[in-house]
Amino acid sequence: MADLLDRDRMVVVADRARQGALSDDLRGLYPDWSFTACDTFLSAIVEVSRAPARAVLACVDPAVNRLGDAVAGLREAAGPQARLVLCCTPESESVARQTLAAGADDYVIHPLDRDEVDAAIGYARPAAVTERTPPGLPAASPEELVQLVAVLGRLGARPMALIEELAKLVRLALDARGATVIVEGAVATSGDVVTKPVLSAPLSGDEGVIGQLTILERSDGPYTPADIEKLNHYATIASRMLQAASKQREWRELALTDECSGLPNRRYLYARLDEILGRAAAERFPVTVLLFDVDDFKSYNDACGHDAGDEVIRQTGELFQAHCRDQDVVTRYGGDEFAVVFWDPAGPRAAGSRHPDCALAVLNRFNEALRTHRFPKLGPAADGQLTISGGLATYPWDGATREELLKKADQALLAAKRHGKNRIFLIGEAD
Repeated sequence: MADLLDRDRMVVVADRARQGALSDDLRGLYPDWSFTACDTFLSAIVEVSRAPARAVLACVDPAVNRLGDAVAGLREAAGPQARLVLCCTPESESVARQTLAAGADDYVIHPLDRDEVDAAIGYARPAAVTERTPPGLPAASPEELVQLVAVLGRLGARPMALIEELAKLVRLALDARGATVIVEGAVATSGDVVTKPVLSAPLSGDEGVIGQLTILERSDGPYTPADIEKLNHYATIASRMLQAASKQREWRELALTDECSGLPNRRYLYARLDEILGRAAAERFPVTVLLFDVDDFKSYNDACGHDAGDEVIRQTGELFQAHCRDQDVVTRYGGDEFAVVFWDPAGPRAAGSRHPDCALAVLNRFNEALRTHRFPKLGPAADGQLTISGGLATYPWDGATREELLKKADQALLAAKRHGKNRIFLIGEAD
């Protein structure tokens, strides 16, 4: 049997409609081999039982009843030394992949690619034959390049905007009727909804698979092996883009976050307050800015150490944030000073109305909580001793810009300090 297997002979299993074209393709790839065509799995089992072959290439037809049993029977008849390879169209690739478990060694996709078939049947070509330039990917169209630029422009946008552009790119690049990108639970589709994908490719991250690209049938004709390679290529590109976008979001968050308190920092405050004031001018609602600090903070730092001071900063910020509403913005302004933006877009403001009532209500709740809060690093003697002083300024009455409001709030804070601390001043209450 070893002598027979050493001969370059292949048995091809395909219906009569496909036998001729498939055999011609294989003879072009392996001109020195001999081929035997069988139109059913049963006749192929008889053939390889009679005369063993080096390889068996069996076309996958999803309509065949008990396809797995047929492949298992052919595997047993061919013996362990022969290579059993399935052949499928791109549309039936999932069937071929599932049928591998019945005993096939590998599968290839028609139209055939020489390198893929070589690898599947374990054939090594002489070096002089294999030294050639590998086929490139299908050329990108101008529209595809424009869409790629659009994807790059979304790297800093919200994640959903990025994967929506990626779905458009994949559909355009593969000329698919529909394409879907799935990333960690987020789903974006371009074109028709992909319920039964024809082709798919995984998206990978630092810790493994993070999603998938899936596409429907091509708008014009079947996919080629080069198209499949292109899909895998775009899966690699998309994976790297998603990783880059994630890193960019992390860096942006770090740049806008205070390390000690975990609150947004002054840089974030400036950008967010400008945004809120712009909206307030258009929609006519008030905005109140509070600046407050911890009274005699330096004494706690000096007496108990910087770790204790850091604890005061961190827990004061957490405590204040816990008593604010979701839309309010609590930030660390610097040192022991905090800045809070209260805003409530509840419709046009009434002439002569004042807005800081909600801020004062929050401050009352916070002061009550501060009186009962324990700071372990300060020791039991400090329980209930921490107080704050603050100043309030409100748009549009006290200022129209970020700079004006923060300056007026700071003036009110200084007035509160001058009048004995442990109090909140509205701008104009005291000189």
